[in-house]
Amino acid sequence: AGGLSMKFCGGRTDATDGVGSQYLKNRITGTNNDTMAVLVDVIKVMGLTKRQFVALMGGGHSLGRMHIDRSGYNGTWTSDPTAISNEYFKLLLSETWQNVTLPTGKQQFRAKGKDLAMLKTDLMIKWDAELLTAAQDFASDNHLFLEEFRRAWTQVVNADRFDGPAGNLCA
Repeated sequence: AGGLSMKFCGGRTDATDGVGSQYLKNRITGTNNDTMAVLVDVIKVMGLTKRQFVALMGGGHSLGRMHIDRSGYNGTWTSDPTAISNEYFKLLLSETWQNVTLPTGKQQFRAKGKDLAMLKTDLMIKWDAELLTAAQDFASDNHLFLEEFRRAWTQVVNADRFDGPAGNLCA
């Protein structure tokens, strides 16, 4: 809810059985071991600009929640995890984030006095001038954020689309 209409064409014509996905491994985990150097490298490998990455991070983290039984982390990034908006950026920039250790042993950050959570990778947006500038722009203009999220999302979901053995379903 709250987002713009986006074109999506799922599925790969060259991998009908899903083989190959086992080679995909997260390099950014949300743990306190993540570094800015690895984050910047991941952004480059994904073929994104830093601004596009920030838009995707904000869109993904404005929806849904962390589930302790799945990831070891718990909580929501925003007050309404059912709607996409720039609230993620407003909270990221305005709240005081305190490091807490969860019963799983993992560490995450909680907004002082509020039931909101962030991961180290969220806070890393504030540590890089280019990432921070994008977050500030998105915090001040919801429409700008939604437009840039739509463009970045479309780019990522169509990045591996090609005319494989059965043709491109998205053409």
